[in-house]
Amino acid sequence: MLIVTGMPGSGKDEFIKVARNMGYVDVHMGDTVRKYSREQHIDQKDYNIGKFAGSERQTHGMDIWAKRTSENITDPDKTIVDGLRNVEELEYFRKRFQNVRVVAIYANHDDRLARILKRDREDDVKSPTELNGRDERELSWGIGRVISLADYMIVNDGTLDEFKTKAREFIIKLEKE
Repeated sequence: MLIVTGMPGSGKDEFIKVARNMGYVDVHMGDTVRKYSREQHIDQKDYNIGKFAGSERQTHGMDIWAKRTSENITDPDKTIVDGLRNVEELEYFRKRFQNVRVVAIYANHDDRLARILKRDREDDVKSPTELNGRDERELSWGIGRVISLADYMIVNDGTLDEFKTKAREFIIKLEKE
């Protein structure tokens, strides 16, 4: 199993698209959060979903989203999981599945903001201030520690095509290990 982590807008979705084209099935922890938040009739804005996710972590444990997301994993060897936010989630995946490897995607703040504004998802931030708030929230959950503990790091500081090439070459190399 491959788990991808990184700050919002770093390029995780683009990495996953490459992996999907190489035969991986993608499972998104954020999709799990959004599904549960819709069931609770939470307004689908970034702040509200984030508040809900944090509340569920306080109530059910820091690994609740890993537990709920893992229910959707049928073939761990060809699955890529998106959305790892804390060490407890990583520990849960490592206990439940074999051969878990974590890749962190890094991009600077300005590049991340530009990408987020361009993709224009409903639940995305809309300003630098909102991105700073989202970053603070995700850092408070422990994403910085998860990034620092990643098995691999890919820096996304070029064009989209350059990043896709990096991602493809990385996955090919990983599969040979």
